[in-house]
Amino acid sequence: MTFKLSDSNSTMQDNNKPPRMRIGTDEFYDLLVNSDVFVDKSLMIKELLEDSGKVILITRPRRWGKSLNMNMLQKFFEIEVDQNGVPLPIEDRVNNKLFTGGEIDLGIKGKRTLEPLKINGNEYAMAQQGNYPVISINFKDVKGSNYQEIENGIKNQVTNLFTNHRYLKRYITTDENLLDDAQKEKLNRYFTGKLDKEDLKDSLRVLSEVLYKHFGQKVYILIDEYDTPINSSYIEFGDKLKEFDDVLKIFRGMFGSSLKTNPYLEKGLITGILRVAKANLFSDLNNVREYTLLDEKFAKFYGFTQAEVDELLTKVPLDTSPEQIKAWYNGYSFGGEIIYNPWSIMLCLDTRGKLDHYWLDSGGTGLVDKALLSDEIQIDIQQLASGKSIIAPITKQISFSDINTRSGLFSLLLFSGYLNPTAIEPAKDIYELSVPNKEVEYIYETRLLQWVSSKLQMDSSLYYSFASLLPAGKIEEFKEKLQELLLNATSFHQTGEKKAELFYSGFMLGLINTLSPGYVIDSERETGSGRADIILLPKAGKQNNAIIIEYKICKSPDTLESIAKDGLDQIMRKKYETKIKEHSHVQKIIKIAMAFCGKEVALEYQIAQVS
Repeated sequence: MTFKLSDSNSTMQDNNKPPRMRIGTDEFYDLLVNSDVFVDKSLMIKELLEDSGKVILITRPRRWGKSLNMNMLQKFFEIEVDQNGVPLPIEDRVNNKLFTGGEIDLGIKGKRTLEPLKINGNEYAMAQQGNYPVISINFKDVKGSNYQEIENGIKNQVTNLFTNHRYLKRYITTDENLLDDAQKEKLNRYFTGKLDKEDLKDSLRVLSEVLYKHFGQKVYILIDEYDTPINSSYIEFGDKLKEFDDVLKIFRGMFGSSLKTNPYLEKGLITGILRVAKANLFSDLNNVREYTLLDEKFAKFYGFTQAEVDELLTKVPLDTSPEQIKAWYNGYSFGGEIIYNPWSIMLCLDTRGKLDHYWLDSGGTGLVDKALLSDEIQIDIQQLASGKSIIAPITKQISFSDINTRSGLFSLLLFSGYLNPTAIEPAKDIYELSVPNKEVEYIYETRLLQWVSSKLQMDSSLYYSFASLLPAGKIEEFKEKLQELLLNATSFHQTGEKKAELFYSGFMLGLINTLSPGYVIDSERETGSGRADIILLPKAGKQNNAIIIEYKICKSPDTLESIAKDGLDQIMRKKYETKIKEHSHVQKIIKIAMAFCGKEVALEYQIAQVS
């Protein structure tokens, strides 16, 4: 059972009252006790235990459940202790009830009875529950514009980590001979926060040793969002090689000491968005098993499966059809599983099925924005924005030096959640890549518009008012504004014929996407006895005027006028309007032929009343 309605009187049956949802929390306990909606991913614990890797690296896009799963693992494995670090008796352990089920005392909020999770049926896994010290550190908030800010952020995380195990402070002054004087002095620095670079590198190794000596049990080390500080450093000061390398050295030392040469390690799990190559973070770790969204293992534990979404859609009152919701958020195929973005699905359900760009609005990365605006892959971006797929090689290990190559850019977009992969030659890492759904389609459209606007040296918000001149029938004003924009532009026309063609195809695609809310777009379609480049059929109740656009890119400005006239004649002669007249709400047909060459444009048009 993947959908938990733990309180029988809090379901939709109570006057169609929607279930309570806890969205945005990374706290496993908080989700279980304060939400009626919970998708059970606890069998991930079994898969983790069965994996032969001593250290496991799992990469997934942001908002795909990485931190929540990490917290679930912490709650499962961690020894629950009192303020003195003494393990609690089984009857007083809250974490155990999260998995076995039972009554949880919520204080003034009363009590909550939980159902057993799936993992409770696995005897071997449950024998491990609550029996390990756990080190859990999350680097998602460690960002900065220079090295010192990154170092300070790491110091804060390390100090907080030791504070979570404050019962270990007694070993600084105790005579139990657990630590020698040098170790006591070092431990004291971690609790006071007076740390140097070497202390940061040794931090997880030191804590695991003290925890092992305290409990007599090896340690689980959970490192979440490991690549956030590295990506932030690259974006903000990657050109300052020494500072950037100093950041890498800290993590290289931290991971090496705690995950490779650590006799106190039971198992390590690292999560992030990307596998950063050539940073040598894992080069010394010969025991790392890596799983990306291309791998079958762990695929169903990040995001929601088709079956889970189908069940969720039956449990929550909706003002939108399940088919529409699936069209907006379906489209990912990770490791052979159909997977939905959990962030988008939960927010959609919480708003009774309102379709919106929830995941896109939750933030992004500078690296992704840079990729989407790159000239190097703009022809591919236009292909994707028009609903087509592309073929590209994918590298699982992305290096910053390769970030401007076609393979590097599309690998970044794929592993960041902006593309869906279909294997063509998996042995050679060749994949067919497509935009997964309508939500993600929006970012390709907006970034394409941003790219075109930057070439025209205009704010992208002004592009909408410019494009609106077409359906309004203000073609002369549109023509004058377009010519003015081209004359003021200084970049695209100086880069050769190919780049000019790329710009104009992007310009037309941006124009179409801008008008798409009020139109059904049909590009290069057979109508009557000929072909039109673009036909825009108005949606009933939104627009009244249909638009037919024929455009060509010319090699000589001397031919502009004649080619534009020929284009309009072709529209007239070949009866492109045949299908349009079948739509009774269409009042006018606006026929436009454009010819481009460098900074110059010629435009011919006719506006005909539909009789």
